[in-house]
Amino acid sequence: MIKRFHIIKKSYLRLFVWAVLLVGAWILFFMNARFSEEFTGGVKITVAGVLDEAKVSDSINTYLEGQWFTDNRISLEKATTETTISIVTSIKTDEKVAELSKDVQQLLVEGKYITGPEQILQQSITGPSVGSYMKSTAIKALIIGLILMAIYMMFAFATIRKEVSPSVLAVVTVISMIFDISIPAGAYGFLMMINPTVTVDTIFIIAILTNMGYSINDTIIIFDRVRENMQLRGHHKGVLLGQIFEDSLRQTMRRSIGTVLCLLLVIAFMFILGSGVIKDFAFTIGIGTIAGSYSSIFINGPLAYILLGKYKEERKAMLELKD
Repeated sequence: MIKRFHIIKKSYLRLFVWAVLLVGAWILFFMNARFSEEFTGGVKITVAGVLDEAKVSDSINTYLEGQWFTDNRISLEKATTETTISIVTSIKTDEKVAELSKDVQQLLVEGKYITGPEQILQQSITGPSVGSYMKSTAIKALIIGLILMAIYMMFAFATIRKEVSPSVLAVVTVISMIFDISIPAGAYGFLMMINPTVTVDTIFIIAILTNMGYSINDTIIIFDRVRENMQLRGHHKGVLLGQIFEDSLRQTMRRSIGTVLCLLLVIAFMFILGSGVIKDFAFTIGIGTIAGSYSSIFINGPLAYILLGKYKEERKAMLELKD
C-alpha cells in the first residue's frame, strides 16, 4: 500500500518552503527590476523600416549623455516592416520629455536612419508626472484588492466564527495573496535578467491582478469545504480540526489541479503563439496560476491551522493518525 503524504501534519515544513520561495522571488525581482517609460517617463517612437539596433542605440545614447541625461535605457523592438524605439531616462519635467521626443526624431533624420518625418508612424511621450501617477495607481490597485478580499472572507465565513475565526481566514488570504504576487514577480525578474527588452509595465500589473482573482477563487473553494465539514462534523466529540482541514484539502485538491491544468493549457498556447506583450502576459499569468494553486493547497490550510492555535494542541493526535 502506497503511503500518502500529509498536508496539515507537516504545516511548518510547507511554510518553510513558502518562506524560501518568497525571499528568493523578491531578490530576483528587485535585482533585475526595470520599469517601462509608463512608470518612469520616456519616449517611444515607431518608424517604418527595420533599423540597425546597435547603431541607433549608440547614436541615441551618445546624444543623451551629451545632454546630461542619466540612467539611460534604449531598446529596439523590430517587426516585419517597422521598428519601435523605446527610450527610458531620468527626466525632471514634462516639458523636457517633449523636447527629447523632437530631438530624437531629428537625430534619426540627420543620421539617415529614416528619410524624413513621414516615416514616423507613431510616437508617445510619458512625463515624470504621469509616471508617478501610474506607480501610485498600481500600488493602490494592489492594496485595495487585498483589502476587499479580506473583507469578503470575514463576511463569507461568519457562520463558523465559533469554530474558526473569519478574521484568521482573512489574514491567511492576504498573506497567500502576497505569495501569489511574489512568485510571478520573481519569475518576471528572471525574464528581465535574460531579456533586456522586458520591463515592468501596465501589462505586468494587469497580469498580477488577474492572478489574484484566480487564486482567491481556489482559496474560497477550499475554505468553503472546510466550512461544510465543520458544520457536519465540528460538533462531534473528538473530531480534530487538523483532520477537518486535511480532509477538506484532499476533497478539493483534484478539482483545483484539474482546473489549473486546463487553464495552463490555454496559457501555453497564448505563450507559444503570441508575441510581445501577449507573450509576457501569458508567462506571468502561467507562473502566477501555478503559485496560486500551490498556495491554495499547501499554504492556506496549514497557515490557518497554525494561526488558529490548534497545531501544538493536536500535534500528538495528528501524528498518531494512520495513513
